[in-house]
Amino acid sequence: MRISLVNVQFHEGNNMFPPLGLMYVAAALREAGHRVQVLDGDPLLEVDMVDRIVAFEPELIGMSFLTMTIARASQLSQQLRQTLPDIPLMLGGPHVTAEPARSHVDFAADIVVIGEGERSAVEIAERLENGDHLDGIPGTLTAAGKGPPRLAIDDLDSVPFPARDLLEFERYLSPPGLIRGWASSRHASMLASRGCPFRCTFCASHLQLGRRFRLRSVENVLAELDHLVDRYAIKGVYWVDDIFTGDRAWVRELCAALRQRPYKLEWGCQSRVTGIDRVTLEAMRDAGCVQIDFGVESGSQKILNRMRKGTRPDTIRKAFELVHDVGLRTGASFIFGTPGEEEDDAQQTIELARQLKSDWTVFFFSTPYPGTELWGQVRETSFFELFPDYGEAWNNRQRQTPFAMTNLTPDQLAVFRKLAQNEAFRRNYLHPRNIGYAARLTSVALKRPRLIGQALSIAMRGGRLDDAVEAWFAADRAQVTTRRWRQSEQALLNQVL
Repeated sequence: MRISLVNVQFHEGNNMFPPLGLMYVAAALREAGHRVQVLDGDPLLEVDMVDRIVAFEPELIGMSFLTMTIARASQLSQQLRQTLPDIPLMLGGPHVTAEPARSHVDFAADIVVIGEGERSAVEIAERLENGDHLDGIPGTLTAAGKGPPRLAIDDLDSVPFPARDLLEFERYLSPPGLIRGWASSRHASMLASRGCPFRCTFCASHLQLGRRFRLRSVENVLAELDHLVDRYAIKGVYWVDDIFTGDRAWVRELCAALRQRPYKLEWGCQSRVTGIDRVTLEAMRDAGCVQIDFGVESGSQKILNRMRKGTRPDTIRKAFELVHDVGLRTGASFIFGTPGEEEDDAQQTIELARQLKSDWTVFFFSTPYPGTELWGQVRETSFFELFPDYGEAWNNRQRQTPFAMTNLTPDQLAVFRKLAQNEAFRRNYLHPRNIGYAARLTSVALKRPRLIGQALSIAMRGGRLDDAVEAWFAADRAQVTTRRWRQSEQALLNQVL
C-alpha cells in the first residue's frame, strides 16, 4: 500500500526539530511492506504539499499536527479532501490524542489514532489492504466509536529507527542547531525513552507516551547513533526525552559505552533538577554532554505547588550550582501566567532566573493545552468563551499576548515576560560562553542585511529583543530549506515511488 504521512510543522524560536513521531510510524509501516512518503509542512517553506501528495498517488493519507497548527492542518485536509476525495484520512499526534472525538468530526477523518502510533498505523494499513472495516482497532476511534486501549510498547528495541531517509534530512542539520544557545551543525534529535511519571499540570506528554517510564537498551541506542554517524556524518545529538536521566544507572552505562566509540559526539538533553547527581553528571560530561535543559517554571513555591512540579527553589539553585560546578552548561525555562499567580510570584521568578545564571534562559506563557490538568482547571471558567478555537494563539513561545488565567492582566503578564526575556538577552546571545551563537547570528545578519529592518520591526511589536534574533534565523532557514527541498524533491519522490 502507498501511504502519505504529513506533519504540519510550526516555527518556534531558533531551532528546527524533525517530526520524530511520524518518522517512527513511517519506519513501522515500511517494515510492514508498505511504500511510504513523509512530508514535513514547515510554514517557512514555499512548497505545495498537495501537489507532492497527489504525485505520490497514495492509498492512505496520515496527518499529524499540534494544537497551534490546527488551522493549517484543517486547510490542508480540506484541500486533500477536494483533490483526493476517496482516499482514507488517518489522524494522529498529540492534539488528536487529547481531542480524538472533536478531531474526528472537525476533520471528517476516517480514523483517529490515540497514543503511540506505530502498531495502530500498521494494523490500519493491513485492514485497508485486505478490504476490511476499520472499526474496533485498539488505540483508535472511528464513527462507530473507540476501540479498546492500545497497550504501550514494552520492548522499544522492537521499534525500527525513525525513517529519516524519507525526508530531506540535511535541512535539519543546519545551524544554529538543536542545543539552545550552543551554535552547532549536524546535530540530530533522538529518543531513548518513552513515558513520564510526573504530573505537571501544564503537560500532556503522558497522553501520547504514557506515564510508565520505558527505556531502549544501550546497545539499541548505540546502533542508531552508529547509523546516524555513518549515514549523515552527525557531530552531535539532542535527546528529546522528557527526562533523559530517568534511570541514572542506564545513563552511566550509555556514557561508558559512548567513551569507547571511535567517534566523539557533543550532546544535550532535558532533565529534572531532582534527577541528577555528581557522579552521573561527570559521566555525562566525559561522554560529550555539553548542556542540560531544565524546566524550572517558577521561583515561587506557591506556583510550583500549583503546577505539581515537586520541586523547591532551593533545590533548583543547588542543582544549577552542581551542574555548573561539574562544567556543564544549563538551559532554563520559565512560565508566566499560571492560575493564581500574582505580582510577587512573577517577581520571584525573575529573581530566581537571575540567581541561576543559566547559559540559556527562555520564558513562556502558561498555555492550557487540551488534555492537561491546566486545561481542566480553566475549562469551567469564561476562558473558552474568549478563546473558543484552537490555533496559533496556543503557541506558548511566539505569542505576544498571554491568556488571562491569573490575577494579573494580560498586559501585566506581557510586561513581566518582556522584562525578563530582555534581561536574559545578554547571557543568551552576548555572553562569552555563547560566543559561537553570537557569531552565527552576525553571519546571518551580514549575509542578509535587508532582513535587519524586518527583524527589528518584529521585535518592536512585542518589545522583546529575542524576537529580532529569531526572525533573522527563521528567514535564513526559510531560504536555505526551501532551496534544499526543491533540489531534493524529485529524488525523494523517485525513492518512494
